[in-house]
Amino acid sequence: MKRRILASVFVFQFLAVFPWDGQVSPSNIRYGINPKAKKIDVIVPEHGMADPHAWVIGKTLYIVCGHDQTWNPTTSFPMDRWEVWSTKNLTKWKYHTSILPKDLYIGDKPDCFAGDICARDGKFYWFFSNRFYNTGVAVADKIDGKYHDLLGKPLLPTDIIPEEPYDPEIYVENGVYTICFGRGNYYMATLAKDMKSLASEPKQIVVKDKAGNKLTTSDKSSLFKRGGWYYLVYGDRYAMSKNLYGPYEFKGPFLNGGHTSFFEWTDGQLYVLQENHDICAFYRGASIKPVFFNEDNTVLIPKDDRMYPAPGRPFEFKNSTMGWSALSGTSVSFGKGAISGNISAEHALIQSAPWLYTLSADCSKISFKIKNETSATELKLAIFSRNHEKGFFKAGTEPVDWSKQEWIAIPISANEKRFKTYTLNLSKFKEIKDRIMQIAVQPAANAGRGKWTIDEIIVD
Repeated sequence: MKRRILASVFVFQFLAVFPWDGQVSPSNIRYGINPKAKKIDVIVPEHGMADPHAWVIGKTLYIVCGHDQTWNPTTSFPMDRWEVWSTKNLTKWKYHTSILPKDLYIGDKPDCFAGDICARDGKFYWFFSNRFYNTGVAVADKIDGKYHDLLGKPLLPTDIIPEEPYDPEIYVENGVYTICFGRGNYYMATLAKDMKSLASEPKQIVVKDKAGNKLTTSDKSSLFKRGGWYYLVYGDRYAMSKNLYGPYEFKGPFLNGGHTSFFEWTDGQLYVLQENHDICAFYRGASIKPVFFNEDNTVLIPKDDRMYPAPGRPFEFKNSTMGWSALSGTSVSFGKGAISGNISAEHALIQSAPWLYTLSADCSKISFKIKNETSATELKLAIFSRNHEKGFFKAGTEPVDWSKQEWIAIPISANEKRFKTYTLNLSKFKEIKDRIMQIAVQPAANAGRGKWTIDEIIVD
C-alpha cells in the first residue's frame, strides 16, 4: 500500500531510483527535468471528470473523482456523483463504480464536491464534501467496492471552524492520519483510529509571504513531503514548511491547473493529477503532469506548462460528442472530426458550451475552418465575456441573450465544396472582458437553406 509521503529521487544519468523510508538525504536528491516522464493532457476526454484524487495499490493507480452533471449547466457546479477509475500504465483507464449522494447523508442532490481517498486497517475511506457546507466519510471493504456512510451525518459540521469546512485532504505519515480542510484558511486535525471522529481539535494553518504577512488560500488543499519539506498546494499556487502544521512560506506559482492530487509512480517519478477545463469550467477533465524540482527544493515550472486546453480555446472536434448546440435555424451534429448542420432559416445560430473561462488576455484572434455549402456570403460571431470579480462562480449561469451582444460579420465564399479558413482579430470587438465565457456563431448568416460543416474553431 502506498503511503502519502512522497520523496521521489532521480539520477537521470543512470536512470536509477534510490530507495526511501519516508526521509531522503538531501545529498541523494536529484533535480531538474526528467525527459522520460509522462504527460497526459486529459485522461478521459469529454467525461466531466473533476477533483481527481489518487491512491496507488501495487502497480495500479486508482482515482476517485467527482462527475460534472452536464456540459450545459444552469446552476453553479452541479456534480451528481463520484466515480472510481484505475490504470496500470497512466494511458488506458477502466471505470469501476460510482458513489452516489443518495446513499449518503447528502441525499439525491448534485452536491458532490471534492474529497480524498485513503486506506486503514484493510478498509478504504472516502472523505467527501457536501458542496461547501460540510464534510462526511464513507467506508468500503475494497477501493472499488460498495461505500456506505460511516456516520450518517457530517464528520466536519458546518460550524466546526469559522470557514467553510469542505474539500478534505488526508495526509498519512508514520501511522498518523491528518485531515486538512477549509477555504480561505486551512485547518488540520488528527483523525481518530475509528476514522469517524477527530482525535485533536482543528488547528488553523498559517501561510505567510517572505515578509511574514499572513496570506489567505483558496479551496482544496493537497499535501506531499519530499526531502524533509512539506508542500501545501492549492490550485496553481503552493507553500513549503519543515513542519506539517506550518507555518508555511508561500513560494509562488505551481503548475497551471485546478485541484491537485499527488502520487509516486512505478518509474520513480512524482506526478500530479490536476483538474482542467476539458469542455468548460463546469464540465472538466483531469491531466497528469510530472513534478520537477529546482536545487533549492522549490517546484520547477517548465516553460511549456499550461492548463489544458489552453493556450486559448481550441475546438478541434476530433472525437467530440458535445460542447456545441443549435439555438435556432439549424441542426448540429458531430462526426468525422467536425460539426455540421442543415440550415432551415436565416440567421441560424449555434453556441459553444457556457463557462469556457478562457483568459482573453492570452487571445488575439479567432479562426474558422468551414465548408459553406449554402448561398451565404458571411459568417457572424458574438462573444460573451465577464470580468473575474468576487462571487464570479456563484452567478452568471443564466442563458446568454445573444440579441444583446455585439456581432461581427466575416465575409465567406458561397457554395464551397472544400474547407476554407477565415480569421478575425478580436480587436474588432468594442470590448472583451477578462474571461471569454461563451461563443455564438451564425455559420451561414444570410442563407435560408443548405449545409455547413466546421472542421475547427481556434481562439488564440
